[in-house]
Amino acid sequence: MSMTCIQCGKKIDGEGMAFCPYCGAKLPEAVNPDEPRDEEAEKWIRKALAVTSFPDRKKILNQGLNACPDSREIKWELLFVGTEEQKKKRVIALDFSIIKCYILEIYRTPGNFSGERRDRMRAQLFDDPQLQETCALFDDPQQKQREYLQRLCREYLEIFLEGNNEIMGNWFGIRLERNKDKKLAVPIAKMIKEIKKDGKLLPEQQELLVQSLVQAYAGKTGGKTEYLDGILGS
Repeated sequence: MSMTCIQCGKKIDGEGMAFCPYCGAKLPEAVNPDEPRDEEAEKWIRKALAVTSFPDRKKILNQGLNACPDSREIKWELLFVGTEEQKKKRVIALDFSIIKCYILEIYRTPGNFSGERRDRMRAQLFDDPQLQETCALFDDPQQKQREYLQRLCREYLEIFLEGNNEIMGNWFGIRLERNKDKKLAVPIAKMIKEIKKDGKLLPEQQELLVQSLVQAYAGKTGGKTEYLDGILGS
């Protein structure tokens, strides 16, 4: 499913999004006319989503939560900002842990993480207290859990797969969009196989995570899943 933001005019792919990821505007389909609006909280969320720096986004959301301590919408947005790992002195390396969807990297490059760190990252998919407490604020916590996984998978594809030149390829610095279904299918298939091998996930958790990943892939390829199906079936 896709929609166009009425404020910035950009096309948005996916479901379960309350705010435009580009400008932070409230999406019309997310507005429930029977539910009272918290305009102050919406203002903070728009401001946070308008910045690309995740540490800055987290800072703004926490400021918003101080101003609107009962806002479940701000608490929901905070679920998608991670916590930076403690770095050892003299270690200079990119750390994407502040980007919450990075936790899915344990299924694309599992060898890059210690067993202890994989456990910490995996726990954030289903067992994180902040996640459980936030989902419980909504009428259907199970549905919010599904929306959480769907959004994580969608953001992971956008940032770490579509944004990866080694996967997508480029020509004189221009990212190539042709055959996106084939280019994305390879890492997605690998991730799905790793998820199904993860004995620390319950079978129903494996299924839900795989469904979310396939849904995100289909959203990026216009519903074309034949190539992915072929890899998984081979």
